[in-house]
Amino acid sequence: MRQNIIDLTTSTSTSLSDKNEFNPDAHFRWDSIKKFVYLAYACSSSIFNFDIFSRVVVENMTLVEFIHSAVTIGMAYMFMDFFIKQYTRKLDTHETLNPLLRGVSFGILLQTAFWALINATSLADSLRYLVVSLPTEPSWMSCHRGADRSCIPSEDIFMRCNAKNMTNIRTTSVHFHYDRMFVNFDRNSLSSRFFLIAIVWLSNFFIASITDSALLKLFKFTFLWGTFSTLFIVIVLLFSTYTTTAFYQIMDLTDAKKKYPSSMNRPNELFSVGLIGVYDFGTMSPYTMIDTTVVIYAIVATAIAFARSLIIRALYIALSSCIEVKIAVTPHYLFFVMIPLSIEFMEIHKMYVLYVYMNLTVALVPGLAMMTLTISKLLHNEFRSVKYIYIIGILCFFGFTFSLPLTVIPTSKLKGLIIGHKLSAFYLGGFKVLIVMWVYGVKKFSTDIQFWLGFKPTIYWRSVWMLLPIVFFILIMNKINEVRLLNDVQQQISAIIWVAFSLITVAIFQIKTIARYILRNNLMGMFRSSPKYGPLDPDDRKRRKIFDESILYRQCKHDCIVMSEKFECNHLPLIFKKKSPSSESTESSITNIYDASATRKRFSSVVDLVVDNREI
Repeated sequence: MRQNIIDLTTSTSTSLSDKNEFNPDAHFRWDSIKKFVYLAYACSSSIFNFDIFSRVVVENMTLVEFIHSAVTIGMAYMFMDFFIKQYTRKLDTHETLNPLLRGVSFGILLQTAFWALINATSLADSLRYLVVSLPTEPSWMSCHRGADRSCIPSEDIFMRCNAKNMTNIRTTSVHFHYDRMFVNFDRNSLSSRFFLIAIVWLSNFFIASITDSALLKLFKFTFLWGTFSTLFIVIVLLFSTYTTTAFYQIMDLTDAKKKYPSSMNRPNELFSVGLIGVYDFGTMSPYTMIDTTVVIYAIVATAIAFARSLIIRALYIALSSCIEVKIAVTPHYLFFVMIPLSIEFMEIHKMYVLYVYMNLTVALVPGLAMMTLTISKLLHNEFRSVKYIYIIGILCFFGFTFSLPLTVIPTSKLKGLIIGHKLSAFYLGGFKVLIVMWVYGVKKFSTDIQFWLGFKPTIYWRSVWMLLPIVFFILIMNKINEVRLLNDVQQQISAIIWVAFSLITVAIFQIKTIARYILRNNLMGMFRSSPKYGPLDPDDRKRRKIFDESILYRQCKHDCIVMSEKFECNHLPLIFKKKSPSSESTESSITNIYDASATRKRFSSVVDLVVDNREI
């Protein structure tokens, strides 16, 4: 049976990490934890995760909802997914864990490829708006020729604001500029968008081709840039009158109106549920304490997301004092209409322009490179005769080709595809958890963790893993209902087509796997893990087969195998005797039997127990 396996320890760079990182005593090694935070931050970077708690966009959630869903779904899924990668040191289709995971893994690969296309178009849009916003008077501040007579330039908006008159956002020059760039394309805007898409994928080819160590430094720079730039803007906003109001509005839990029917989508994006997830390039210690690492990442990611949401909310309050927003705000509309207009009401508004669009650009570049690199490693395993660099080039070419239709489609029409993508991701993530936790077994999975990391997952982790398939089933039903409630028939059709395409892709691999086991007359083997599942070292796999968690609690001080109530360390039966007066004189002679040398003595537990028995 062909195994589709990629060794994570095989790096594309010429230098690997220090071997001390693979020391089993390095569980809490801070270097590995920092690398995980950098990589996970790059994976979760998207235009949809920039704003989570501000309650400006249609899809929003409170901080309490986010923490609840992250604890019950996101962290548990990331813990499970990353431990399998670190335990096996392989990035494969998980056929060694269970053959049915092969189709699921290729479905996850498909969802990751689609998510890369979405990030590529968002990156091109952010670059385009960054260039447009750099001049002293950006083009979106004035109405272009041929615009509707109802168009109001930004200067007139400020005059109306001083006169205490409200302006509908649909009549602003920024809104008309957005329609011209992303909805009603003209020849110039379409050609410039195609050009930027080509630049994005060409740059992605060179970035994904650099060494792993250099790419890790890029991830580190991305994380530090996003963190410190956000912190700087928050400090600047402390001197604004809008900050306190924005904070209380974000923390307000009394609003019973629900704009967002499901509060689980954000953890789905932030913790890579249904996606390939974190790929560590074989540089992290395989003995890293995954539970601690995931908790640290969740805390850091939540704090940064809250700070960004505070900035967006403060900008929205400044905007709403003069602009009337009666429109369903999407993340794309927020970035390219509301933020450019709102920063005009703030002092040193160029600083906000650089922060928003530079932050988005810097975050999306490494995330796109990481997804491209991970997919290319999987495909290189399937087509070993093709050079690795060629696969990256082919992926970037196809990425550019499939990005063009997404560029032509108005952003408002992509809602159906995105809903279909999230539904498919929930289905694949739930199916993966079901196979791992119900077929392979929570008990066996927990024993793997105890064998490899030296601790047994708490009852909280085991309970969440056991219930996760049920939770995913509820989320899938909710997403199906969301597709049904779409008002646009075209969006419904696009969502259904993507879900059907994903299911067909998974079904092809699953049918092939089932047929293979039927022909071998070994149908039950389809539900069992391969003997090769586990650590790379065959000796470690042998030790895992004979591993018994009770041994950890019954090991004696002589480094013998076990000690029970019936047998002592050297496996001789325990003898309980009454100690005679002459035994004191012969005690030293009895212990001499166990002398290893003249300088080292190993005392038997038999004598100790006899003495204890006599005293009792």
